[in-house]
Amino acid sequence: MNILITGATGFIGKNLIARLKDVHNIHILIRPSSHYNSLQIGHVFTFEDNVEKLTDYLKNNQISGIIHLASLYIAEHKSDQIKDLVLSNVYLGTALLEACKMAQTKWFLNTGTIWQNYQAADLSDDYNPVNLYAASKQAFMDMAKYYVETSSLRFCTLKLCDTYGGNDTRRKVIALFHYISENHIHLNMSPGEQKLDLLHISDVVNGFIQLAEMLNDDEEVATEYVLTSGKQISLKDLAHLYEIENKTKLDITWGGRSYRMREVMKPYKGHVLKKWKPMISIEEGLRLFE
Repeated sequence: MNILITGATGFIGKNLIARLKDVHNIHILIRPSSHYNSLQIGHVFTFEDNVEKLTDYLKNNQISGIIHLASLYIAEHKSDQIKDLVLSNVYLGTALLEACKMAQTKWFLNTGTIWQNYQAADLSDDYNPVNLYAASKQAFMDMAKYYVETSSLRFCTLKLCDTYGGNDTRRKVIALFHYISENHIHLNMSPGEQKLDLLHISDVVNGFIQLAEMLNDDEEVATEYVLTSGKQISLKDLAHLYEIENKTKLDITWGGRSYRMREVMKPYKGHVLKKWKPMISIEEGLRLFE
């Protein structure tokens, strides 16, 4: 397949490309300010807000489908960040969809978040965004509805829980534990009773590959799926497990800060991708973490 990937320089993008590039022809879409040389990808399209040029690129390179990973994550936004959230999480994807429609691209695999379903009943589709980031992800899915209804594009969203793995530079919780352990730093945290659903990057990549193949092979798919570990653990218990698996002690004051507004105390459980299941337990994943 000829696959175009956005968000290629991110944590998930790098790991996905590493798995795909020896099997498929991988193209990446970047912004002018992106640094991508470490990816060693020869097919690069720089998007400068010209949808016609993007359309031509999709046509000329016979792109089968797009895996859309690019996004801007802000847990608690400030007013001057609204524009960037909309440009990154709504505008870019919509420009891609417009190009897909004109180029008659076959499929589009979108990335969502379980934070779009705050306090939703398990297996429901109840929309309730945790924050503006989650709202922007839903807004893009609403934009996509138009393109699905007016073209032959196959569109599916894969919603993610918390992800982790080696060489993760994001300020995610396990990477944070690793940082404070290595640098002997004290950290104030919430009371730590919130539950987490954590999925190792290798399982995440497997999910994306499986769904991309289903879309390309004309298999029946739902409009969205969720990747989940199937297990939940409290933040405090996760810290204790990290200490055990890594033979270290974390300097954390529990209750040293308050829960965030709209803290997710229990992660949403949606419809899991068929035939996919997680292979790496949290215990093994913590041992693999570097």
